[in-house]
Amino acid sequence: MKIAIPTRDGRRISSNIQSINGFNVYEISNGEIIAESYISRKSIERLEEEADQDNSIEKELSLISAIWDCQIIISNGFGKLMFEELVKAQKEVYITEAVDSRIAINHFIRQTLKNHPELA
Repeated sequence: MKIAIPTRDGRRISSNIQSINGFNVYEISNGEIIAESYISRKSIERLEEEADQDNSIEKELSLISAIWDCQIIISNGFGKLMFEELVKAQKEVYITEAVDSRIAINHFIRQTLKNHPELA
């Protein structure tokens, strides 16, 4: 399974999708991280330019298209619309109070990551 975590600095989890610099992406198998990558906003912005989008909601959705193959998204919060769009797209969304992406992914693997959907 693949998990995406929005981040500004490659380490801390971000809650504002519009201000992220990219996504940490982790591939998990048998309770272990087997692959780790980073998708930068610059590569995502190319998708936005190709789509020629002016609407901020559409830009946010194009950000999500960059992690479409991820089944799970872990964040500190999203706007309600973005949260609903992710759920509609059959993504499992965790809203956590964790700050560090590595700590959050380790909690997820151990099944101790606390989910707060009310913070979406």
